Amino acid sequence: MNNTYEFWQDYLKLIKKELKRLCHEKTKLYIDLHMHSNYSADGKQSVRQIIENTQNKGFDVIAITDHDTLDAYDELYDIVKDGLTAPIIIPGIEFTMDNSKYGGQCHMLELFINPKDKTLMNQVDKNKKAMFNRSKIQFKRLKENITIESITKENKIKISYDDYLKYLEINNLIPEYDTLCFYLIDKFKSKNITTFEILDRLEKDNELDCYPDRKLYKTRRYKKLRGKYEYCEKNDYNSRFLLSMLAVREVDDDWWDKPSSGSLSVNSYGQLKIEELNNNYKIIFAHPEEKKLDIAGEIINNNPRIIGAEKNIRSDYEDRNNFDNFVKELDLIKIIGSDTHDNSGEFYEDMGFYLISNEEMLNIINNC
Repeated sequence: MNNTYEFWQDYLKLIKKELKRLCHEKTKLYIDLHMHSNYSADGKQSVRQIIENTQNKGFDVIAITDHDTLDAYDELYDIVKDGLTAPIIIPGIEFTMDNSKYGGQCHMLELFINPKDKTLMNQVDKNKKAMFNRSKIQFKRLKENITIESITKENKIKISYDDYLKYLEINNLIPEYDTLCFYLIDKFKSKNITTFEILDRLEKDNELDCYPDRKLYKTRRYKKLRGKYEYCEKNDYNSRFLLSMLAVREVDDDWWDKPSSGSLSVNSYGQLKIEELNNNYKIIFAHPEEKKLDIAGEIINNNPRIIGAEKNIRSDYEDRNNFDNFVKELDLIKIIGSDTHDNSGEFYEDMGFYLISNEEMLNIINNC
């Protein structure tokens, strides 16, 4: 059968049947239902690497949940068209949602999706177009950032939205935070301007900010980055380092009532709202922050199609029991995820985190 809607409907039926069989054979299963391939802008592992790595770790079930894209499933089709993989792969997606209550945006997972669902494809297209709109906003922000504006002028570096679009096309990339910083790093590297020099300038210019609250946010961020990134050659042109210093959250967005300082963190840019997600799939709240569980609960109570929440190993829980109690109180399905973007295996040191009972797995299968 070709890579069609019908093929994926059959695949979904097949994996649900196989998963139920597994649940009858095992009382415990290892699952990771939040993973990113290199089809996510910040992903660094192929679909085949995901399969190989999780197979070696002994996972029974995984889900590929790329950011706002279904592109991985054309590759996955070539892998599963002749039979199921081990671990079993659940098709999924992670949508970036516009939500003012949660600080501008939040993330939602959908599992057991059909990647050839036209409504789903249209929603992906909407978020993709929104990404381009976000890039336009970010280039406006770059002009408002006195540090970047002065560095580019002093060194005769030309950056523009149109030039960035050409860069994306040449390198077959999509407009994301990471790809914007890849672009900027290339520009700065051509003039031997290191990330440390940029941070020095940002700290100096931040001292001139007349708004104490924003100044404090940025001072804390820059201090944290100083502690995280060592002075060494590998960090001289580190795009992740650059992103962390330029995209300071909590400032410059919709709710910010002061002139912009040029932070690249843009939360509302025309992406989907929760109520716009189609009715074909249930919704899982991705990695709710422990400090925002009350807000997440309010969002969930106002959106009955959100039936679950993800316990993520990367979340900075003071007490993981707080999450478990949150799920229990709201009668939610609990899924387990790593949100891993590469095949380093750094989030798999505690494999017990990913262990779930067969009853819990059956609950996921029957309700998603």
